[in-house]
Amino acid sequence: EMPSGVDANGKPRVCRVVKPIYGIPQSGRRLQRRIFPWMISQGLTQLDDSDGTVFVLRDSPTGEKFACGIYVDNLQIVYSADPDDDSSFYCKFLKALDNDWEIVDEGPTEDLLGIQIERVGESSIKLHQTKYVDKLIDEYFPNGLPSDITKSTLPYDAHLPQQVLDAVGDGSQPCAFPELIKPYQARIGKLLYLANCTRPDITYAVAQLSRALVKPTPELMRATDRILVYLSRHRELGLTYDAKPATDPSTFADASWETRHSTSGWVIFYQTAAISYGSTKQKSIALSSCEAEIIALSEATKDTIFVRKLVAGLEGAPLSNPTAVHTDSKSGRDVAFNPEHFGRMKHVERRHFFVRDMVEKMEVTVPLVKTTENWADFFTKPLKCRAQFFAMRDVIMNVAHGNEATA
Repeated sequence: EMPSGVDANGKPRVCRVVKPIYGIPQSGRRLQRRIFPWMISQGLTQLDDSDGTVFVLRDSPTGEKFACGIYVDNLQIVYSADPDDDSSFYCKFLKALDNDWEIVDEGPTEDLLGIQIERVGESSIKLHQTKYVDKLIDEYFPNGLPSDITKSTLPYDAHLPQQVLDAVGDGSQPCAFPELIKPYQARIGKLLYLANCTRPDITYAVAQLSRALVKPTPELMRATDRILVYLSRHRELGLTYDAKPATDPSTFADASWETRHSTSGWVIFYQTAAISYGSTKQKSIALSSCEAEIIALSEATKDTIFVRKLVAGLEGAPLSNPTAVHTDSKSGRDVAFNPEHFGRMKHVERRHFFVRDMVEKMEVTVPLVKTTENWADFFTKPLKCRAQFFAMRDVIMNVAHGNEATA
């Protein structure tokens, strides 16, 4: 419609968009429909089967590696060529890009969408969000950290799941503290961004708190304070990936069986740190621990298949071996391979046996591991032992190599 204040002579009129700009819904789509064909015209291949926003160079006669990821109008390029070699595909691509588009070359990547990228040594990269954490601390604790929480060392306590259940109730009662809804949701939204990007150490706590978005309580607000205090102490923590030795993806899955909805947890390692992880409430009520475990295995397998396709697309060849999806449940492992315990599992929906389909296709295998070596346990329940929490966290995030600095 015509903007207010514009004289349309009393007639209803509309504005025709000549050039898409920021803020117009179709702008992103219009840009995509121009830049994607352009990328292909330069000789790049789109990863259609995993991530369509990534383009790679295939069959280079010189063995040159080149990949480009697109996020709206931001391009991130990974390349192996000498940047001063004018004959390389990398240099030719940049010249074509500069010729056909208005671009700004910001040089080596230091941050992307609030994620800082730090090079550790010669063959490692650390992803962290220290500046974002500092921003949250300044916003919510301008006068310093709460003195009654500073003694805690973990981002949650053992009573968190019960506090969430008490707040949610049976769903029939209205929120007792409606004034907390918006502030609580704002905090959870900001913490979710951290948890999803670089901080698996707060993923379980944030996932639990997300279940009470419309029914927050003062206790749950204090729980968010506790997470923020933990982050302030470990603000420089991040995910550190090592280039060598080269590894294949490896997955761990687990579930906490509850009388209500159980929790699925999984983590996928690639190049010594977590590349994908999650902690989610199972949609159906599991009638046994075996059922809860097979649901968690299938959820983990879905992410595993995606990662396999992505890695294969970047490498230019399919992975030669099935990916191990580890579990500490013998019954869950048995059901993943064969339709055992039929009398106890015949009510389970077919979709939860996706892991069995992938086992038969030789995409994954399901080895059994000890509970103490199942890193997915980190995402299914509050760990009461401080030593266990930090030991698992350090493995999942490759903290030892990342050289964490704590306050």
